[in-house]
Amino acid sequence: AASSQAGFARTTPEAEPLHLALPQLQYAGAWNPRPGALREWGLETRLRTRVEVLRQPVVVQLDDPDLFATPFLYVAGDGPLPPFDRRAEATLRRFVDFGGMIVFDAADGGTDSTFERDVRDLVARALPGSELSRLSGEHVLYRSFYIIDTPAGRTRASDHLLAVQEEGRIKVLFIPHDLGGALARNADGLHAHICHPGGARQREWATRLAINILLYATCTDYKSDRAHVETLLRSRRWK
Repeated sequence: AASSQAGFARTTPEAEPLHLALPQLQYAGAWNPRPGALREWGLETRLRTRVEVLRQPVVVQLDDPDLFATPFLYVAGDGPLPPFDRRAEATLRRFVDFGGMIVFDAADGGTDSTFERDVRDLVARALPGSELSRLSGEHVLYRSFYIIDTPAGRTRASDHLLAVQEEGRIKVLFIPHDLGGALARNADGLHAHICHPGGARQREWATRLAINILLYATCTDYKSDRAHVETLLRSRRWK
């Protein structure tokens, strides 16, 4: 059965399908470096899980009340972030305090530290006392639907993700691998970017990571000892 936690409606994998929008933050800058990535993310989620993602992603701004309609917010970037005023920072703080998770995706794929630097600065201002740090490979995010040993996107810039956590709950996730670049397709339906160095196999891992992230962000209180999670672990392992 569905439950409400800190302002967001959540559900469990055994419940009725969850109808979900995928919001992407629009800001003054390169806010959409991988057009179509969220649409593909939603399509793959619909095909593989019981989450019914809306076919068209939602574009939101920080003064948009729709920002709080789902506990997931995608923020892509390529290069510097613009300055966020105190009101915008307070909105981001309220979003994560209500139980939401902000996902920052670096389209540079690890070749330019500018976006990561600005995200770190934003986190420090919006969430005083917090900082991005390495997410343990044992975190339940890596097995919320599929078992994932090493995160990947268009690149494999590192063997880990970065996160801000509170008692194990991820409030902010930073992906240095250009996840959107692995998902995006051109108008002809072909993938827009090559995944390096792993090609199609790496793209599949990136897709599975995307699904894990969304399931983690939107489903109630994943615990590593939950029976349904253990069932998923056995049935979704892929080598």
